Amino acid sequence: MEDADAERASTYLRSLADWLRYEEDLRGKTQLEHGEITPGQMGGLPEALVATLSTGGAATVLARAVVEWVRQRKSDVTVKAVKPDGETFEIDLRRVTAPEALVAELCKFLSPEQSGPDPDETA
Repeated sequence: MEDADAERASTYLRSLADWLRYEEDLRGKTQLEHGEITPGQMGGLPEALVATLSTGGAATVLARAVVEWVRQRKSDVTVKAVKPDGETFEIDLRRVTAPEALVAELCKFLSPEQSGPDPDETA
């Protein structure tokens, strides 16, 4: 069963990567990361889609593209975003009923400009 789940997840990742290739602002900023090759495999399955974002504008484009991709799926999808510092954003998307709210949430998480002040810093 675990192999079937991994295969389904890798299919979704490939589909999302293909979808994002059509976003001009994201060209060259996304790539699939593959897992280890296990005995009997010809190649590792994609395990993650990595996006390198340098501006809030790119984060908005990514958030909108991901939400639109999810809306096109006919099955349940879980989206998990992880920042380099390990902070995560995860949402189980059974049916997207408020896409703009989801875009805003994901955009806030992804945007470097949206980060709040460091609580350890004093004014």
